[in-house]
Amino acid sequence: MAAQHISGSTRLAHVRRPPERLAGATLLFLLGCSAPRPAPEPAPPVAPRRAILVSFDALNERRARETVPGEAIPAFRRLFAEAACADHAVPAWPSKTSASHASVWTGAYGDVNGVAANWQPLLPREQHTIAEGGSGYAASALRAEPIWAAAARAGLRVVGHHPTQAPGDFHGPDALILNGYSRHYAPDLVITAATARPRPALGWRRLESLGTTVPPKEIAWAVEGDSIFGLLYGRGRYAAVVVSRERDVRSGVRALVAPAEAEPTAERPLARHFSEPLVLDVPGGRAYLRVRVFHLAPDGSDFLIFQPALSVVTSQPPAAASAYGDAIGGWVGNGAQDLLLEGGFGPTLAEGGGGEAELRYLESLELVTRQFMRGSDWAWARGAELLLDYFPLLDEVDHLWFGYLEPAAPGYRPDLARRIESMRERAWRLADRRLAALQRLVEGDSGAALFVTGDHGMRPTWRAFRPNVALARAGLLALDDSGRVDVARTRAYSPDGLYIMVNTTDWRGGIVSPDSIEAVVAAAEAAIRAVRGEEGVPVVTRTWRVLGSDSLGRGGPVGGQLYYETAPGYVWRRDLTGVAAGPARIGADHGYPSISPDMYTVLCASGPAISPGRIGPARTIDAAPTVSAWLGIAAPRDSRGRSRLGPISAERRP
Repeated sequence: MAAQHISGSTRLAHVRRPPERLAGATLLFLLGCSAPRPAPEPAPPVAPRRAILVSFDALNERRARETVPGEAIPAFRRLFAEAACADHAVPAWPSKTSASHASVWTGAYGDVNGVAANWQPLLPREQHTIAEGGSGYAASALRAEPIWAAAARAGLRVVGHHPTQAPGDFHGPDALILNGYSRHYAPDLVITAATARPRPALGWRRLESLGTTVPPKEIAWAVEGDSIFGLLYGRGRYAAVVVSRERDVRSGVRALVAPAEAEPTAERPLARHFSEPLVLDVPGGRAYLRVRVFHLAPDGSDFLIFQPALSVVTSQPPAAASAYGDAIGGWVGNGAQDLLLEGGFGPTLAEGGGGEAELRYLESLELVTRQFMRGSDWAWARGAELLLDYFPLLDEVDHLWFGYLEPAAPGYRPDLARRIESMRERAWRLADRRLAALQRLVEGDSGAALFVTGDHGMRPTWRAFRPNVALARAGLLALDDSGRVDVARTRAYSPDGLYIMVNTTDWRGGIVSPDSIEAVVAAAEAAIRAVRGEEGVPVVTRTWRVLGSDSLGRGGPVGGQLYYETAPGYVWRRDLTGVAAGPARIGADHGYPSISPDMYTVLCASGPAISPGRIGPARTIDAAPTVSAWLGIAAPRDSRGRSRLGPISAERRP
């Protein structure tokens, strides 16, 4: 049976209707006819609808096409060429990760869903001052229904694989919502002879099982107050380590020394030199400790062992987190970028290094990629009818490296840019491998579709703009003796550096009356437009006043009344002190106006029943209604987007 034309949240006629009902109804109709007719052919079974909605953080089609070789990202290139894709998708404004992902999940921008920035004021206003902030990633920040709640309410089996604003207090009998980003247990760590001095191994059990011909040496380090023991050993030379919570070889995990991977990732297993996980029962759940031995001197006197950060996955229902972690061997949410920048892997290319530090860092990204892929496979094999998925890698590596490719950045060096570009290409290949794995999950299933989106783009940066410093200079913001915002003397404030809010009287301690709001906005606009950067060039190039909210999602309960664009190279900071405009580390960022092409993201759909082609511009708030229409359920109740399924579905009424 053909599908009805889809618009908004209209339900598909045939979805979730058992095919035997169709055949039975046809037979009853025929028996009521006077002229005998041959028995009808049985109706072909209708494949149940399933969907994966995945967000690749910071995915922008133009940046992918123009800055990454096509052969490095074949899955993305096929997606753009052979799937049904919007010309672009407009994200939330500001184009930050938490806000734009909230728009993907709810079908509404921040003025409705309550998430406007990564760091934003707390609600309700009458109970909090304008300077009291909280994370936009928190489930408590979300004020609109997410698609996982809408789908579970409709009776679908749902798995949320680390979406933002999850898991929340939503409970559904067929919903499993996982989030590993809300509870960090231990940071990335490098263990060396300087931090864990080798000593004779005493009191270890089952040493004979190692077959070591060199005297075992013990090292130890602390993970959140608990001791982790390592045993260095080998045959003829030190070449491996056992890691355990106790001095017992049998209870530990092993890793062999191997130099950083220089071989391409396409044809080999990912993260192949990491140990198996050591399961730690910790407060609030489980953590899974792995190690990677990048260097171990033959005499055991020197070594470099990498321990990825440990997170505790939370879930609804709570018991599911351990089942998930045990099944995939533990989840890892990000690469070890801080270790790279702090010199833990050695000198970086920008510091004159030979590239070994970057290759070590890239192996941490291999582990992230592999564990995310294992998690998606696990969720899909559970029979999920809707899988909400996520991947952070593109955002992480382009924050780190994209700015070095910009010729306008100070000290730009073509030779350095080429070397960093090769490392960045290796990272994008990992993201492409992740996409290809998701595509394989829906291959051959006529009822399955993969929906690919993102949250924002990326822009090179090498300067910093601090709007709160400009507001303070203009007398609109005051600090107390401890250096915090003095709300009793503050009329305007930028909670995350992305927009300016007026300290109105509906906030606790607010001082600006309704009839004075426009005057304060005008004064704030003048203050930030007066900021000058190098050679006297204005930092703020354009401003927008928003009194209330608008179709782009600005304003609302935690949004601002003044938004702005900046000159090239500027990243926004919420610092209260320092210079209003000055130099910053070379990098890249987002948060800029959502109408800027470099902030656009994607919205694509692929599958046997999806017609390829371009469908014009879209918005991130269209993702949830489109997926809902595919599944034949109502869109999330607070959705303001619209389904794009009509133009992309291959099924048509005659």
